[in-house]
Amino acid sequence: MLKKVFLSVFVVGLVSAFCLGYGMLNLKKNSVYYAQHTPHSEGVEPVLMEVTSNLDSIYTPDIKGIKYDYDGNNIIYNTDSNGKTAAFSYYSSELYRYYDKGDVTYVFDGNFKIVRIFDDENLEYLSKPVDVSAVKRDIYRTVKPVVDAQSEPFINLKWIYDWVNKDRFN
Repeated sequence: MLKKVFLSVFVVGLVSAFCLGYGMLNLKKNSVYYAQHTPHSEGVEPVLMEVTSNLDSIYTPDIKGIKYDYDGNNIIYNTDSNGKTAAFSYYSSELYRYYDKGDVTYVFDGNFKIVRIFDDENLEYLSKPVDVSAVKRDIYRTVKPVVDAQSEPFINLKWIYDWVNKDRFN
């Protein structure tokens, strides 16, 4: 009798651990897909936030002109046909940086609001106003091939993703 109880508890624990592990892996690997379909407040960009913060977990296809850097910070480089490179990166301090094809770096906070703008050519911070929506469109163009390559998950756990990230994106 005691042997059956221990065996039952062991099997239930093993199945629970497997389900929990699969769920966590599913949420990381499919975070970009879930972010595309999650409710969020205006100005917050869940797709851009997830594509770089989970770059080591999502599907990163081998696309001409796209390179990935997982060493320390997650960075996506996109080189166009003219040889100009734009890059979008995530830093563990919850900062996102976009290096445009010119000489300007845009730094975003964890809510995807511009914190500062740096002119790389003149080595100075810029205080002039910028068109934030145009900058975000440029970032989307930079990471679009990677976002488009993400597939729909086999088991859709969007409701868990929304529940976990409700405060982060709202």
